[in-house]
Amino acid sequence: MKMKFTYDATGIGSLPFHDTAAALSAVFDNLKTIPFWPQLPRRSFKESMYVQYSEGLPGLVVNDSKKTIHIDTARAAAELEGAYTRYLENDIEYFKISRSHAEGLYAFMERFNGSAGNIKCVKGHTTGPISFALTVTNENKRSIMYDKDTFEVLTKVLCMKVRWQARELKKLFPSVIIFIDEPYLVSIGSSYVNIDIDDAFAKLDEVIAAIKEEGAIAGLHCCGNTDWPLLLKRDLDILNFDSYAFTKEFLLYGPDIKKFLERGSTIAWGIVPTASDAIAKESAASLVRKFSEGMKMLSEKGIPADRVSSIVTPSCGVGSLDEPVARRVFEVLRELSESLQK
Repeated sequence: MKMKFTYDATGIGSLPFHDTAAALSAVFDNLKTIPFWPQLPRRSFKESMYVQYSEGLPGLVVNDSKKTIHIDTARAAAELEGAYTRYLENDIEYFKISRSHAEGLYAFMERFNGSAGNIKCVKGHTTGPISFALTVTNENKRSIMYDKDTFEVLTKVLCMKVRWQARELKKLFPSVIIFIDEPYLVSIGSSYVNIDIDDAFAKLDEVIAAIKEEGAIAGLHCCGNTDWPLLLKRDLDILNFDSYAFTKEFLLYGPDIKKFLERGSTIAWGIVPTASDAIAKESAASLVRKFSEGMKMLSEKGIPADRVSSIVTPSCGVGSLDEPVARRVFEVLRELSESLQK
């Protein structure tokens, strides 16, 4: 599914608020065309990036008091068949995200008003299989990516969760975006992370396909520098990168970007910084200038700015910021979007 965007603004995922109403106000007050449901990791450990999508994963061990998550290998082996059976039976409801793990999602669905403003889409998100599998370990502190069976079933679990999520959001509004959050793609090619790249990206492709099977728009967010040609070749509708820090690095791949855009896909420019010191010195006006410099570089590669479908976002989630700083990120984002649309 492809859509044309003209500097519409949306967020990435996490917000620092304990109060759900305050988080939703930050979203709905500033993101008029692409509101998203907020992750609230400070409200509960269950809403942290990896635990939030972990329900139904064989061998799962979550310790709320210690704030840890890992996979018990013996239990995983025993529970593997049951999870696969649920998957093969297409039991999407079994893999749903519970309210205890996503108060922001359920509150968003309760408060959303589809007739308000000029809404184009609603946005959800999931942790991607590569980042999840590199971060979460077994009881021996070994990343579960290196256990073939666990990595495989994890991918199936995430596929079911994005399908469930897309269906729930479609009850609110017909056009739905799901971002796959993959911060650990910055490790691709690193000598410190030894992974089978073909297998890892095949798993990523599975999640992308699951989103699109539900008629939703598939996006991907990576908040660092990575192997952009590998991502630009994926069947993505939207690619989101940290353009505040990495515009020059991203634009090194002009031919790949051009092919990506010619497929009708969209670049989501993470132009609003999410570091406290950086956002303190920036304004909508300064970021318009910075964004314009990036679009000029793109034009110099034979890609006219008026043909580029663009979304603007923060460079990353804002869950680690103080609440007033997070609000400022979204206010500047709204002002930036409005300025670019004039």
